[in-house]
Amino acid sequence: MTQCPKSGSVGKRMERVTLESLLRPEHLAHVQSEQWFFCPDQDCPVVYFDASGESLDKSTLLVRVGVKERDAPRPLCYCFDHSFEELQGDVARTGTSTIPDEITEKCRLGLHECERKNPQGRCCLGTVRAALKDAQGSTAQPTTANGPDCCAKESDESSPPARPSAGRLVVGGALLTAILSSACCWLPLVLLVFGASAAGVAGFFEQYRPLFLGVSVVLLTTGFYFVYVRKPECEPGSACAVPNPRLAKMNKAVLWVATLFVAIFALFPNYVGVVLGTGDQDPVLTDEPYDLEFAVQGMTCEACAVTLRSELTKLQGVASAEVFYSLGQAKLRFESPGAGPARETIVKAVAEAGYTAVLP
Repeated sequence: MTQCPKSGSVGKRMERVTLESLLRPEHLAHVQSEQWFFCPDQDCPVVYFDASGESLDKSTLLVRVGVKERDAPRPLCYCFDHSFEELQGDVARTGTSTIPDEITEKCRLGLHECERKNPQGRCCLGTVRAALKDAQGSTAQPTTANGPDCCAKESDESSPPARPSAGRLVVGGALLTAILSSACCWLPLVLLVFGASAAGVAGFFEQYRPLFLGVSVVLLTTGFYFVYVRKPECEPGSACAVPNPRLAKMNKAVLWVATLFVAIFALFPNYVGVVLGTGDQDPVLTDEPYDLEFAVQGMTCEACAVTLRSELTKLQGVASAEVFYSLGQAKLRFESPGAGPARETIVKAVAEAGYTAVLP
């Protein structure tokens, strides 16, 4: 919690872009600290201060700080040029003002530049609505502390950390489950690259592949519901009642990119043969006879053949092994004809890799 060195008020963390946009050049040149705060005390001349106690008063800004002024004109909305006096004039004539609604609508269109124009570095709607209540005779006073923010980008060291939105959790979950759904193919290959045993890995993830794919589809469907169908319930004047169209476009783009990656991972077993350079190719058979040929059941993609071949090659007495996914078959050459591993050893090795050997 950082306090103003003059008033003792707890400051609001500022973005650097606000200071760079609004400070006079001769003062900006001397700003060294990266963490500056806005003093919300209306009677304090300090506008910005840092943790070391350095401060910048109203005279250092290019604009008047409306919430700290007592003489007209007092700027109220910097993006759309409204003042306290204009709002008070509306109330005097009609009992209310359309200024808050006008600002809200323009914010919906993404026309605001709060961080660059407002000395508070945030949307003015909170201050505007408080000023309207004050002008109508309410005891509420213009405040900078808790008003809604159409910029939707406020943080300070006293604020709780932002929780990830449901949309991001849904997209992240869909990606994770899609990655896991294809782990039966890519994970054994990764393990082989690092010299680790991939025995049983493919079979384990293949068993849960339908579940992972189902969860991924449900999560993606939920994501599209959040982005394209669901309308959030917002309190009038709240931050979510003023959606940022640029953020909405970004959310849609992220969702479609995530969908593309989900499809890439979910369909990986279908094109892994192309990646490995073995897809749609006939097995290369030589005239040299094999010592043992047998059927293999349970392989689901070319990666399964690569994994099983690695495991069979490790068997004592096996000189070379070939596994053909398209044929569902394995062929072994022994170091010495007729002196290969026992049939039970071969069957066990295939089973540990996650498949079933059917020996003649």
